Amino acid sequence: MVLTTRYFPPHKLLLFLSGLSGRTEVDLLGKSVKNSPIYGLKIGSGVKKILIWSQMHGNETTCTRALCRLIKLIEQSESYLKNLRFLIIPQLNPDGAKAYSRFNANQIDINRDALKLSQPESKVLNKVFTEFKPDYCFNMHDQRSVFSAGDPEKAAVISFLSPAMDDAKTISDSRKESMLLIADINKLLQKKIPGQVGRYNDRYNAECFGDNFSKKGAATILFEAGHSKTDYSRSFSKDLMFLSLKKALNSIINKSFLSGLCEDYFKIPENNQKYVDVIINNATVIDQNLIYHNHQLAIQYDEVLKNKNIFLQPTYHSHGKSLKLYSHSTINLSKKLYSKEFIFKENEIVDISFFPDK
Repeated sequence: MVLTTRYFPPHKLLLFLSGLSGRTEVDLLGKSVKNSPIYGLKIGSGVKKILIWSQMHGNETTCTRALCRLIKLIEQSESYLKNLRFLIIPQLNPDGAKAYSRFNANQIDINRDALKLSQPESKVLNKVFTEFKPDYCFNMHDQRSVFSAGDPEKAAVISFLSPAMDDAKTISDSRKESMLLIADINKLLQKKIPGQVGRYNDRYNAECFGDNFSKKGAATILFEAGHSKTDYSRSFSKDLMFLSLKKALNSIINKSFLSGLCEDYFKIPENNQKYVDVIINNATVIDQNLIYHNHQLAIQYDEVLKNKNIFLQPTYHSHGKSLKLYSHSTINLSKKLYSKEFIFKENEIVDISFFPDK
């Protein structure tokens, strides 16, 4: 399967930026490891300041695409322009975006570089935060297709986190605001995807930018676009992410979220790794010269960049008589029609081949 929409490299961002109105100021914030420009978009003149960054992991593009739609909306909304002031970094990691990689060109995860600030991209984000002094930080990501919203068979289509500010997970005034804002967004999402909103564990990690900015007093929210069924283009979660962002902005303006309770945030179930992409039933599996009949075989997809297209590449996850996993799709093999042989070794790509029963 080819995922034509998931690839969002720097040239696509430039095409988007060229179509913006004069209401948006596009600044060069800095350069990446490979000297690619990192752009910042300044919009609005309000009192409340919102810093948004996306694609710090270059292969996480769903939120960037949703953000492009939001930017167009902001340009046309007098309410947003009057009440809010935005600094938006739509693509913090342009080298990773081009390579469709989580990491930057030095193979560093930027989101684990908040203390060392060893990378130019990290320095850009830290400098922007220090100078802009945001009231709110929106940290935009994609999550893998492995997550369920808690233990039930409900895939986490959208997930959130109010990052901890210390090991004690202290709920400061600013962190309380982020919790209440997430809970308010969740009320809307439950009407769209009941039971499919997840929450990440808030174990403190000082090396992450979200935790770092939360510690510095900004109400910080991690937004994660997840997976739904066979929607590997993430079109559905992109639309839901746009609605989530829009809801967040409206709530900040009208302050409606402040009347909520932190308990509503904690009622959102924690994400659990319960999912694989495909489960194949009644499979014959050859594993290290041993043959297993009528097994369930779990397959996970890797997203691979080839010739400027993203391909889903099947890889082995596990097999067994009865796997305690959920899957986004299922293949039921009929003994009367086909056998299926799956030859694999640990950490190698699965070779899947059909052949008629004899």
